[in-house]
Amino acid sequence: MIALVHTENAEWHNVMNMIINVRSYLEAPVPEQALNEVFHAFTLGPSLANTQPWELLLVTTSEEREKLIAATLDPFLSPDSYGGQAWLKSAPVIVVVMLEKRRALVRLGERGEIFAIQDTFSAIQNARLSAAVHGLSTSVIREFDPQILHKNLELPWYIEPIAILTIGYSEEEKEIPPRLTVAEIFT
Repeated sequence: MIALVHTENAEWHNVMNMIINVRSYLEAPVPEQALNEVFHAFTLGPSLANTQPWELLLVTTSEEREKLIAATLDPFLSPDSYGGQAWLKSAPVIVVVMLEKRRALVRLGERGEIFAIQDTFSAIQNARLSAAVHGLSTSVIREFDPQILHKNLELPWYIEPIAILTIGYSEEEKEIPPRLTVAEIFT
């Protein structure tokens, strides 16, 4: 059995513990410097064969937000729940995280797409850690119809949206959900 080792500096564990999906944000703007550091942290994510298979789209207009929301589904992926993430209207920063398929396919073939998705979600976690260090909250939304989002955002064939990342200051006190213990995750 592996036991959790407590260190003198447990700050990173506190930061990681604060990373939860927030769906209610203050109207306060996010400082540009903090955003730049969050996006820089994203670029430091792991990348098999250095493909760096990601693209980001910063959603800035209300028209883009509406197109994005129209493709979202409720958190349970219920059929015909389009527009199910309407709370996105209030998020100060919305970024569509996309896979640039050509980079993955050229270097690694069809299996490259699987690794590219894994690498991109690791990069998202880097961004979330950086945001938390800046006192910002985030949410990752995967509940959307990728074909509709692709069409609504008029993306080329080789760009595939895989997540929506929101960033801002949480409006409410964060409630940390229960987590499995270290002992519970080992078999």
